[in-house]
Parts: sequence; C-alpha cells; structure tokens
Amino acid sequence: MKRWIYLTLGLILSLSFFSACMQQEQQPPLLPLEDFFRNPQKTSLQLSPDGEHLAFLKPWENRLNVYVQKIGEDQATRLTSTTERDIAGFGWANNQRIAYVQDKGGDENFRLYAVNIDATNDMELTPFEEVRVGIVDDLEDNPEEMIIQMNKRDKRVFDAYRININTGEMEMIAENPGNISRWITDWDGNIRLATTTDGVNTSILYREQPGGEFKTVITTTFKETLSPLYFTFNDKDVIYALSNLNRDKDAIVKYDLKNAKELEIIYKHPEVDVSTLLIRKNGKKLPG
Repeated sequence: MKRWIYLTLGLILSLSFFSACMQQEQQPPLLPLEDFFRNPQKTSLQLSPDGEHLAFLKPWENRLNVYVQKIGEDQATRLTSTTERDIAGFGWANNQRIAYVQDKGGDENFRLYAVNIDATNDMELTPFEEVRVGIVDDLEDNPEEMIIQMNKRDKRVFDAYRININTGEMEMIAENPGNISRWITDWDGNIRLATTTDGVNTSILYREQPGGEFKTVITTTFKETLSPLYFTFNDKDVIYALSNLNRDKDAIVKYDLKNAKELEIIYKHPEVDVSTLLIRKNGKKLPG
C-alpha cells in the first residue's frame, strides 16, 4: 500500500515538474524597461515633393534630429544638431528645404526653423520669446512661403501670418478677433474658413473672398460634429467635412457653405466612425 502511495506521489511530482518546465519554456522573453522609453531608430519618414529624397527623424546624441537621404543611396545627412530637446516635428517646405519646430526646455513655445537639405542656411524663422508657432498651410505650390499661426500679438489668441522660409520675413494676413480656434485655407492658400469654440459649442465661419467678412455658417453642440477637412477641387464654396449630423456615426461628406447644407455622403461605415480623408492634390483625387 505504501508502495502505491510513493509511486502515485512520485508521478504527481514528476508531472508538476514537467508542467512547470513547459510553462517556463512557453513564457515570452522579458523586455528591458528602457526599451519602452527609447527613441526609435528611424521615424516620421517623409518623401520630398519631387520624390528624390527621404527625410526622417533619427537619434543623435540621444535626441531625435532631422536626417535626409537621397533615394537609392545608403548615406544619410544629418541636418540638425539638437542635444537638449527632440525635434518636435518637421515637413518639406520645398524640394531643397525642410522646416521644423522645436521648443526650449520643454516650455512648449514651439519656434519655426528651416534648413537646406545640404545642411546649409539653418535659420530660426520665429525668434520670439514666449510665442508658440503652428503651421496652417505649407503652401505646396509656393516654394518660398508658408502660412503659420502665432500668439505674438496677444498671448491668448493666434493670428495668421505668411512667412518667407528663406528670410523669415512675414506679414499678418488674418487677425484673430479673440475667438478663432482654427484657420483653414483653400487650395490657393487663402484663409476662407475658421472655427470658434467656447468649449461647448463650435461654429464654422466662412467668407467668399480673401479679406472679406467672416459669417457664421453653422453652430454645433458638443454632441455634434461638423469638422472641415478640405475645400473641394471644383467648387470654392463646398468642402469635405467630417460629420455626424443626422446620423450616429462620423462620415465624410460634401458640405455647401453658402447654403449651410449637406450635399453628398462621400463615405460612411455602418459600425464605426470615419476619421480621416486621404486627398491627393496632384490629379485631384481621393485615394481613401
């Protein structure tokens, strides 16, 4: 009787040991905690407008800096040399020049810079203290300028400026009356849309001509969405917008600004919200 007890106990212990070994073998490898906070080896890849170069962020001295590489070549050129703060973002200003933004000491007062792809003429375009810059439109068809917004005049609001990316010369093209939260351009680079919000209600403002008076098109509550995306290609008074008006999911629609009405549903999904419209100005197409 004792022999059977010993044999049974030995079998149980063997099975337990075998099971523990199997579980240990099946455990995924542990990842070092540092891996979760480490900068990526290469990120934010962007192709130049002419398709000849690729720009990206890559660590240098433990900070993300801008690099550019000619398609087909292995060697990349580092364009920036920041060691204190990562480059927060960048974009192609034209085929030969890249614009990027960076703050100082984590104050989130982002300044605009630009540098040539051969690392020359690295210039701070907005050298203003306690001023935050944001890009409104990179003016794809204008290699010399872009439209930005800054709270330089009044720290509480952002005015729109046209700035030369080579010299830093700029002029204000739209003054914020105090309630504008977003500026939106048409395909010619003219500011013809704006949005306001009080935290609960949001209004879309529209003007037919640049420099004209903005008029309210529609005001929505926090439960509703009508968010302008782009002007359409063929009608300067119609936009593509993200909307859940009269439906329970966000869809992409065409919206008539003059008559304040929806014209057409471009895409909707029966189960989920739509969030993004892919648009290709060259060829005037909607890829997805």
